[in-house]
Amino acid sequence: MSIKETPQRPPEVPRSRSSRYADAPSIYAALVLFGLTVGAVYLLFRLQYLLTILFLAVLVASGIAGPVRRLERLGVPRAVAILAIYVVLGGMLGGLIWYVLPPVLGQAASASADIPKRLRDLRELQGRVAELSIDYPIIETLEVRLIDIAANAGNAFTNWLIGLPEAVAKVLFTLVSVLTIALLLLVTKERLLDLILEMIHPRHRATTQRVLAEMGVRLGAYVRAKLIVIVVVASLVYGTLVVLGATYAFLVATFAGMMEALPRIGPWLGRIAIFLAVLPLGWRAVAIAMVAHVIIENLKGQVISPLIESDQVDIHPLTAFVAIIAGGVLLGWLGALIAVPVAAALQVVVQDVVIPWRRNRLASAESIYVAGPPLPESDEANGSNVIEAEVGAEPRHRGPFDRRNVVR
Repeated sequence: MSIKETPQRPPEVPRSRSSRYADAPSIYAALVLFGLTVGAVYLLFRLQYLLTILFLAVLVASGIAGPVRRLERLGVPRAVAILAIYVVLGGMLGGLIWYVLPPVLGQAASASADIPKRLRDLRELQGRVAELSIDYPIIETLEVRLIDIAANAGNAFTNWLIGLPEAVAKVLFTLVSVLTIALLLLVTKERLLDLILEMIHPRHRATTQRVLAEMGVRLGAYVRAKLIVIVVVASLVYGTLVVLGATYAFLVATFAGMMEALPRIGPWLGRIAIFLAVLPLGWRAVAIAMVAHVIIENLKGQVISPLIESDQVDIHPLTAFVAIIAGGVLLGWLGALIAVPVAAALQVVVQDVVIPWRRNRLASAESIYVAGPPLPESDEANGSNVIEAEVGAEPRHRGPFDRRNVVR
């Protein structure tokens, strides 16, 4: 009986110092690349306000590019055409504020004059609640909670009033910056395009120019979609105010619709205007108007905006909805404002750059798979690439679908 000897592993050859550190440069390069990536992400996070202003400027420039081109065809210089459009838009906004502000202030004055009567009603209501709390102790607990809620709401409103001047100044600075940058982008559009194309390989310049043009078209379509949403919301608010019999229904609805351009804070400003418009009609009308406006806002966020913006910008409604949520989570109301146009621009890059590149790579991989791996030169020279065997034998070094798989 013979005992099989187990093969012993060959002794390991000690690695030299040079081979031991051969991978060090690649490791250092990976660490440096990781550090640069982290630094770039941190820098982008710190400069998110500046990047948002730049993107808003690009958005405004794309939105008014069409009217500017029409004025240029009529012989108007580009800078003059841009300023004329700014003047028209500013005049429309100023006229709206001029006509809306007096009635709003008048209604606010009448509401403030009615405050003593409302306070007396609250005292009477508090007395009735105190009487009922004797028989129903749970009412006292509810009263305490309502008082706490009212106190917290009052503190929040006070803090909002304290920070209001700073917020208004920041909004004005952002508006002026966006309009100025948009003006400069449109005036120097050709030079900027030439500068970008000079940094691109000549083989890819046509694709780059086509992608940039398509991005401009998508962003302009987003501006048009936003205007459509404003008109739809203003129409719904106007119908609600007319049914309730509110005065200045058209002006208040126009103001509420214009505020839809500002995510999160805009609807609240419109809601305040609606509240002041229906306040003289009584608390029942106020409750109906507030509930109706909440329903309109939910319809706008869940149905109107995704459908209209996705149709105009040519992106899927689900993509638009997810983009709005992601933008709001990452950058707040500014992120929600620019989420859909950013998604549209990224979609252009994916469709015109990433997908064609990936298709070319897959086509190359498929051709290699069909043809099989290349034959070694030694085998080709010796003629050993084909097996001299009986019928049914498969040649060596060939792919499974190689046409050269013929048995001699």
